[in-house]
Parts: sequence; structure tokens; C-alpha cells
Amino acid sequence: MKIHFLIPPSSEVGGKSPDRIFGCNYAFFFQHNIFILYPATLLKKAGYDVGVIDCTIENKTIASVLKDKADFYVFYSVFLSREIDLQAANVIESTLSRDIPIIFIGSDPTYYPEKYLLSPNRFVIRGEPEYSLLDLINNLNPPPYTSPSRGEGRVKGEGISWYDNGKVIHNPYRKYIEDLDSLPFPDRTLLKNSQKYFNAKFKKLPSTTILTSRGCAFKCYYCVPNSLSFARELECKRWTGAKPLVVKRGVSNIIEEFRDVASSGYNSVFILDDQFVWGKARTLEILEGIKDLNLEISLLARPDMLTDKELVNKMAEAGVRHVDLGVESFNENILRDIRKDLDVSSIEKSIMLLKESNIKPEINIMLGASPLETEETIKDTLEKVKRYDVDIVHAKICAPFPGTEFQDIAKKSGWMITKEYVPIDTACDSLISYPHLSREKLIELLRAFYREHYFNPKYLTKHLTALKSFNELKNKARTALNMWKNIIAHR
Repeated sequence: MKIHFLIPPSSEVGGKSPDRIFGCNYAFFFQHNIFILYPATLLKKAGYDVGVIDCTIENKTIASVLKDKADFYVFYSVFLSREIDLQAANVIESTLSRDIPIIFIGSDPTYYPEKYLLSPNRFVIRGEPEYSLLDLINNLNPPPYTSPSRGEGRVKGEGISWYDNGKVIHNPYRKYIEDLDSLPFPDRTLLKNSQKYFNAKFKKLPSTTILTSRGCAFKCYYCVPNSLSFARELECKRWTGAKPLVVKRGVSNIIEEFRDVASSGYNSVFILDDQFVWGKARTLEILEGIKDLNLEISLLARPDMLTDKELVNKMAEAGVRHVDLGVESFNENILRDIRKDLDVSSIEKSIMLLKESNIKPEINIMLGASPLETEETIKDTLEKVKRYDVDIVHAKICAPFPGTEFQDIAKKSGWMITKEYVPIDTACDSLISYPHLSREKLIELLRAFYREHYFNPKYLTKHLTALKSFNELKNKARTALNMWKNIIAHR
């Protein structure tokens, strides 16, 4: 039984490639999407013939992929990839057969299953995909497959939505996975041309990604976590009315995967957790277990989790070189209004401690997340970014994503420029327009910041003189070009 996980080429729809890890923007570069590798690896361990085909990386068309016919096709879909993935599904059905099962997993099909279930042989796995996908494929195996809409029995398994005689059926909720250690490590050999995957911030290549926990415990009313956590959260909130608990892998299990990654030849790792530091003692134990691996590490963390000098020093000793901080704003009133549960003093202290330990802080700024935002508060926040002399800043305009409280409030208050959410790139566009702060002004301020921060002579000179290799120059140049095309030159 052959199963293909398929990432279609963006060149066939518009030319821009969505980032499927976080799911909110188009990609400046491509990293290992282990959210695809987890279910693919589980199916491989169950004895299936599994392939992961990334058409952009492998320079393939859908037509060329279909020459090697599979028994099942699986898409990992996010908001920005919907059009690309649905078009590829249509090509599969028109080229091969409408009887071949096509399965969609990910955040967008979790929230909008009806948009994907357009024919009898399409299925959606809601929430975390691993065990529900295995159940579904076991249920549909072996071929020849006969659609359940033709009276040959119902689709069994929790967390599955499917099409039956003109209507969509939603099987019951599958609770989030409580024992993440039961999952096999993602099989990174399933991704071909691994050297084409990189993270522009790393000096040491090749690089990969790791996930040590799922979910976020905080209450930011606008927040969209990584795409796997978001699918997990959307599904749990729909059925229970509450966010799922954060589930953490065991420390020894995490250390074992880091060692496996290092022994496989990877030199840098991006930890994809929505928030990595879940308690000082646990974090120190992980850092102690990986400090001898000589890895370059990047991670995400809340600033208020990084105000302990010993912890930050230990992170540096373990190879952490970059920390992505969720700051959003330097205005206390805005931070309170968006329920960030964060004060400016902890932001300042974390930046100071990271820089003292030679860890580069990266700042995430979210423009327009609150009606308290003004042109003056935005300019003040961006001036403070300059004062702290932070190299990497990720600025975006807050979007009313489905399933967030911010969307509910924005709809009721008339701040949305569309009746319903439509997929946009929040790094260069806005669905929000306040009476005192228009969509056009938000976009103008965002673009002006990127031009001033990343393309001024001082910044360019500093980073060009710090380059250590031709590959580093090539990767950073490619990233800068994509940034210019996607954000600054966007119309």
C-alpha cells in the first residue's frame, strides 16, 4: 500500500509558497516540516510504503508526481495553502480516478472541513492527525476501495470527517495525545534534497526542526500558535469549549531525539514549540543533556520566562544562539488589552540577559492587535526596537484568524474589511481597519519599518561583514530577495 504525502508546487497557483509550519505567511525559506513527518513516520512504522513529496524542493509538477501512482494522497493544509492543495486534489481526481482517497490534515481543514469534502473519496482528519489518520487508512485498506457513499459501510474512527450521500459527516472528537513519547521520532530521511532546507539565521548547516511540547497555556486573545498546535486547539475548543492542556515530552525522550539528530549529521535545530521554557528545572535538565552536541539552536519563548540569569546562561552553554520573543508591543495598555499577561520591564530584562549571554533576541511585533493601537504607539514600539539594537524583527499586522476571540470581537465591532476571514499574508496585508487607523495606514507603517530596518546601509554592512561562508551568503541573499518581493515590494 503506497501513501504519498504531497506538498504541491506553488508555481501552479500564484507562485508564492506558503509556510506550512506556522501557517500565517508565505515562506522566505523552507525548513523541515515535522508536522508532516510525524504521521508519515507512524504509517511507515505500521508497514505502509510512505513517500513525502515536496514539489517545490524537488522541482516537480503534479503531473510528474502522478506518474508514480499511490493508493492514498495526503495533504497537510493551512489557510494560505487551501487553493494550492484543492487544485492539486482536483488534478489527482481528473488524471487518475475519483476513487482514490484524498485526505486532508492540518489547521485549515480542521476548521473548514466542508471546504475540502467536495467529493465522496475525500476525507478530513481534524486536530492532531497521527492516530486518526492511521485508523482511517487501516479502515480503507485494502483496495479496491469502495466509497462509503455507495452503501458499503460507514467510516470508523474518531476525529474524521467525510462525505456521505451529499452531506458531511463528522465522527466524534479524538482527545489530544497525552503521551507524546508514544510517537516515533520524525523520519527526516523521508524528505529528499535535505540540503535545500535551511533557516537563514543559522551559520551551521544542515539544519532541522524539533518539537518538544504541543500547545500553549496562555490567553492572548489574538494568538495563532504553530499550525499543529492550532489544529489541536481548534478541534478541542469546538468539542469541549476550552483550550487543550499543554502536553510535554519526557526529558529523556527529547534528549534522545537531539542526539539522534546530531548523529545524523545535522548541525542546527529550530525548536518549534510555541513556548519552550516550561519550568526552570525541566529546561535545565534538557539543556544539560544536549550541551555536548555542539548544535546551534533557535527557539521561541515568552520574555517573562527568560528573566533568570542562570537559565539564560545555561541556554547559551547548550548552544542556544537565537531566541524568538513574543513581544507584540512595548505599550503596557495594549499588552493588557490583548491579554498578553506581560509587562514591558520583563521584555527589557530578557533582551538584556540574552544579549549578555551572546544569544541573539528576535522580536515579534504585532501591529493593530488592539483598538488602543495608534500610529503613535506603533512608531513608539518600533523606536524601542531600534534602541535595543535587535537584528531580527518579525513585524506583522494582527489578523482575525478563525477560532480566535479577536475574530469574534473584530466582527462585532466592524473592524474587518471582509465579512468573513480570507487567507492573507499578515506580513504585508491586513483584514483589519480601525476608524482611527486604517488598513492602508497599517500596511504603510509595516512596509516602512521593513525598509528602514532591513535595507539600510548600516544593517547591510554589519551582516555582510559577518558572513562566514558562501552558503551563508547565498541563503541570506535568497531570504532577503524573498522578503523584498513578498513584503516590501508587495502591491
